[in-house]
Amino acid sequence: MWKVFALLVHILMVGYISIIYFQSTVLNGMRPQATHRELGLKPPADRLVVFITVGLRAESFFRNNCSDLPSIQKILIKEGLAGKSRSCAPTQSRPGHIAIFGGFNEDPAAALTNFQKNPSHYDTVFNRTSGSWGWGGRSVITIFKDLITEGSPIHFEMNTLNEGMGTYGADNWVFNKVRNFLASNDNVQMVKEKLPSMFLVYLGDLDLAGHSAKPNTDDYLKILNNTQHGIGEMYELFERTFNDKRTAYLFTSDQGMTDSGAHGAVSKEEIEVPFVLWGAGIKRAAPNAGESFGVGKDGVQLPLHELEQLQMAPLMSALIGLPPPMNNMAMLPLGYINVSADHEAQALHVNALQMLAQVERIQQIHQRDRITEWLPIFERLDKRRVQNYKHQFERLMKLNCIHEAMQCSQDLIRLALSCMEYYRDYYRIPLCVACIASYLGWFYYLLAKQARPSSASKQDWLSIPIIMLFLLEVMLAVMFYLHKVPCWTSFYLLVPLPIWMIALRERGLHSKCVEAPFMQLAWIVCTAAFLISTTHYRELVSLGYVAVVCANNWRAFTRPTMRFCLWIVLVIILTAFSLLRPKLGYQNKCLLIVSMILTLLRPLVLGEPHGWRVWISNSFALLSGGYIVQRLLGGKPVSQWLQGTVWCYMIYALISIPYSNTRKPRTRVQLILFNLSTIYTLLCLSYESIFMQVLCTEFLLGMEVHEDSKKLQEDSESDVDEADKPAMAMTSVQHIISSYRYALLIIFYLYFSMIGTGNLPQINSFDADTARVFVRELCPVLIGTLIVLKLFIPNIIIMSSMYAFCASARQNVRGIFICLFLICDAVCIYFFFFVRNSGSWSGVRESLSNLLLAHGFPILLIVFSWVPKQFLSAIPLTMLPMLRWKGDVRLSQPGQSLA
Repeated sequence: MWKVFALLVHILMVGYISIIYFQSTVLNGMRPQATHRELGLKPPADRLVVFITVGLRAESFFRNNCSDLPSIQKILIKEGLAGKSRSCAPTQSRPGHIAIFGGFNEDPAAALTNFQKNPSHYDTVFNRTSGSWGWGGRSVITIFKDLITEGSPIHFEMNTLNEGMGTYGADNWVFNKVRNFLASNDNVQMVKEKLPSMFLVYLGDLDLAGHSAKPNTDDYLKILNNTQHGIGEMYELFERTFNDKRTAYLFTSDQGMTDSGAHGAVSKEEIEVPFVLWGAGIKRAAPNAGESFGVGKDGVQLPLHELEQLQMAPLMSALIGLPPPMNNMAMLPLGYINVSADHEAQALHVNALQMLAQVERIQQIHQRDRITEWLPIFERLDKRRVQNYKHQFERLMKLNCIHEAMQCSQDLIRLALSCMEYYRDYYRIPLCVACIASYLGWFYYLLAKQARPSSASKQDWLSIPIIMLFLLEVMLAVMFYLHKVPCWTSFYLLVPLPIWMIALRERGLHSKCVEAPFMQLAWIVCTAAFLISTTHYRELVSLGYVAVVCANNWRAFTRPTMRFCLWIVLVIILTAFSLLRPKLGYQNKCLLIVSMILTLLRPLVLGEPHGWRVWISNSFALLSGGYIVQRLLGGKPVSQWLQGTVWCYMIYALISIPYSNTRKPRTRVQLILFNLSTIYTLLCLSYESIFMQVLCTEFLLGMEVHEDSKKLQEDSESDVDEADKPAMAMTSVQHIISSYRYALLIIFYLYFSMIGTGNLPQINSFDADTARVFVRELCPVLIGTLIVLKLFIPNIIIMSSMYAFCASARQNVRGIFICLFLICDAVCIYFFFFVRNSGSWSGVRESLSNLLLAHGFPILLIVFSWVPKQFLSAIPLTMLPMLRWKGDVRLSQPGQSLA
């Protein structure tokens, strides 16, 4: 039952992470502000054409006086302005496009989907137009294609790379689509009737060129020249088609790119992107910071402007007379639009009203309760201050104090941003406290369970501390209801008290609360600190492995034997190999073939007594797997029947183990190693199976060395295996030390098996080709399941060996897993404070990986700990004589259990 409670607690902990760091910040329920036409203002432009490239950094644009973009050069010399726009991390296409057209940074909740989709509905400039058209790649067009609009639907066309376009044909496909659209008189007339209208021209060839050819190389510049030439042609085409000087143009990029062709982080090359504004309504003499850049052969100096990428949304909206998107979080930059001061002040006022609408909505959510006066609020912006601003703005405009009115609007926008930030983090501190309290309650539960003997009675539910906690829980629930705290927030704020009630009840009536507290604290803190350090220095895993296995066999160093020397050689080989392993993703057909041969030769050389059915089935499975890999690497189709055969083998190999005719633990473990090594090899890409088989052989040999040294120290002449030898009674402290020793072995062998095979312990470090022998098409759930199975096969073999040969491990499964949870959850507490929901794309994924894997390892180990028991057992109707060795297990010490 305690395992179910452990699973529930860790699910709740993941829920804390989600609600604290990854709650959606996108507000809904607001109404759009009035358009400029509704306010009696004529917008400076009727149409806006946006050209967006992917991966074009500012340095590539402005280098050599913009000589790589001659068509843009001509535009800049005649009209318009240019500058640098600072994007926000993660510098990916989706966050960049949402910032440009929505005016807000990517929703933190999108990090849970790897920034592939937004879990909330949001508003963009496209939603407010009377007509929007766009052409481009599927990955970006799908961001906006299904937006909910109040006006005309959004007309976007998407391309895919299999439309006969060639490697760099996406931009030409887009240009041809624009030409065909404007060649139709019906389309042109429709655009003229829909005011305002907007066009998105998405150009993705530069991103592909940057990744493959790298920025500023000859191939990259060739693609850049084609793209900028097409932009110049499209500009002239739009001007000829409409010929009314009422079209504005924007050219920019969603993110930059490093010299290596990467993006997603926060370097200057990735953050700074160029922008060019020209056409109707653009003021050439916009304010700037005093910097300039050269254009053309003569190096004509033009002012270099600077904007935040978020400011593009309110700027584009103001150009065509629209209010900013309802979710916009940016202030309209002043001086960029060629309108009167009164017009610009009104546009900024609409921006401020749009911000206030979000403030009113978030205040409505947080101040809808019956006890508001008892709780903190953002006092600097209340309803009175909002009304005062509206009256003050109207008064200043009537007095023709335009500058003061704009300053008033800017101050209010900054205040509104502070207010929204305050309420978005309103429950963060209480939730963090609740999460830590839950962790502490869970630790107390584990320590109390460890200290209480299996036969001792628990505390009664009606004890005074538990009753007091229950009454406090009821009181808090009533308070949260009166305050109308959001449902899930209330739930997680109430979670710690039930955990503590269960923990208090777990303590024995006449036993200690914690056994050897300082010693356990040292075990937990030192091990957790070492595991945390391995996330920064992967080589430390190899060092930890050497330290743990040598400490486990410390007696053997005093009296070395030939077996000990062989074991030391294997440890050195494994450590050296893990430090010099090939890079992640490295695939080697020759090494894979060698691993298949080794899988068959190892048991043959070691003289393992397997039946003929085992040899035939494993040999056939490896031959089938090798044939499938050969066909896949040659680009040839694979028969479903052949893959079905491999699936049948895997099922047979797992089920046949507990029903085999092996009668000794050693023979059964050899069968487990042979069958699971075959399955593991079928899931490999290169050398992984070689490493895994050597690692498991080292563990089995290390156990024999441990037993030999123990017997020598005790000067015993007995030939009886430890499995058949009655377990010696241990003191409670010795029992705890033994539990931590086995827990460390399991943890470090698990980590070391992943590091050594190149599968770094991160969610994003696993290759989908791992499942290529079993799965033909991309199926994330099935592939993920097979990858998890591959990761835990070494530990299944190691735990099976422990259960078969170590009486102290066999009789103390519960104690070992309690120590595992104490160590892993100490690591979780550390990573909890370093979760990232913004910034570098890789940094966000790495922080999530560290935390989720630290949570997931003990849970998955508990799940897979059931497997070795089944492998070493059979159903009651076919119980084997070999199971008699379990009869010698003694369960007299605290925390000992078979379950």
